[in-house]
Amino acid sequence: MKVMLRAIMRMHPGKMAEGMELWKEMLALMKKKGISFPPARTYTPFLGGGDALHTIIVEGEWDSLAAVADMYEKSSADPEIMGLMPKWDAVEESHRIELYMVMPQEQG
Repeated sequence: MKVMLRAIMRMHPGKMAEGMELWKEMLALMKKKGISFPPARTYTPFLGGGDALHTIIVEGEWDSLAAVADMYEKSSADPEIMGLMPKWDAVEESHRIELYMVMPQEQG
């Protein structure tokens, strides 16, 4: 069963560039450590008002829920990755994770 993870990260005003750099740093560190994070799509809302301009949305797709859990277990156990968390606290206002099942497409 394919699983799509969607992370919605709202940055403090003026911290968007720092948040994007921190995201890149975290992905590079995970790759270096051999922690699987599939190619992700990264978005920021074009319209939406309010704090939409301070929002980063990341979507990635895994082959299973077990693969997502493995990524979280390994990254949570890594001291270097966990060392980035105080940096996130300084730039991020909120963080929400959503998991979706990928629905099969109809043929025809």
